[in-house]
Amino acid sequence: MKRRHLLGSAAALTLTGLAPSIARAETFPDKPIRFVVPYAPGGATDTSARIAAEYLTNKLGQQVLVDNKPGGGTIIGTEIVAKAKPDGYTLLLAPAPVATNTSFGLKLPYDPLKELAPVCSYVDMPLLLACNPKAPYKTIAEFLTWAKAQTSPIPYASAGNASMPHLWGEQLKIATGIKLDHVGYKGSADALKDVLGGHVMLFSDTLLPSGLAVKDGRLRGLVVAAAKRVPMLPDVPTVAEAGLPADLTGAVFFGVMATGGTPDPVIAKLNAAFNELLADPATSKKLVDLGFVLVGGSAADYGKRLAAETAKWRKVIQEAKITPPA
Repeated sequence: MKRRHLLGSAAALTLTGLAPSIARAETFPDKPIRFVVPYAPGGATDTSARIAAEYLTNKLGQQVLVDNKPGGGTIIGTEIVAKAKPDGYTLLLAPAPVATNTSFGLKLPYDPLKELAPVCSYVDMPLLLACNPKAPYKTIAEFLTWAKAQTSPIPYASAGNASMPHLWGEQLKIATGIKLDHVGYKGSADALKDVLGGHVMLFSDTLLPSGLAVKDGRLRGLVVAAAKRVPMLPDVPTVAEAGLPADLTGAVFFGVMATGGTPDPVIAKLNAAFNELLADPATSKKLVDLGFVLVGGSAADYGKRLAAETAKWRKVIQEAKITPPA
């Protein structure tokens, strides 16, 4: 009898602990949600958040308000969410640096494993290797053959030191054994300008903006670091089609995170809403038209991806001896 009494008491305590979380999930949301974007307004990333906010406002019946908090290499906006009340009303459009800042071993003002909670993978912006049309190679196979015959390192441009296109360029260098010399710029626009001008012939970048230059013939696309061909550039092969290692797929990836400690039922409700958003034909078309690849999946899937990306880029950073972002 005593044992049954103890077990019953334990079960009652468990149910008592769960009850508030379940109740919160049933009424969630009952006030506006703040969606923090760690970038300035404008551009595809900010637009993707606003597309989500519009859909979720209609879906959830409460305003989802985009709040741009740029600065600190995305750390400022991320910290706001990490330190918020863990109730699901403050969300982060989580960029790739959520993983790569950890890969670099940066000292952060928050613990990403404890103070942030994965909600859902959102979208990927695939990486692209492109070149000036006057380059002496027309395909990725021709480029690799040509590159292996060079005695001096081949300059390639990227948006800047420690950017995802830079990390991917160094991974390509390690995987293929070709000699590459990174030329970092203060953003994709400056790098694109020099590649178009022929000052640097090779360019590692995201699908935007360089994909548009490939589409209109100002650049030549060599390979897209995606699992499938992208609608924007249907004639540019993937890494698998180019015979490159499978782990050379790469993207600037975005997910959604809440504050650590947010109740699981609230996370589940938010996850379902984002997956429905990605499945909605009109909304998904807007994102695809911007050059994004739709991802989605469970909160656990996103957590696993963050761990895998952190480990992957830590290895590249260490092998290539890449210095942390300034």
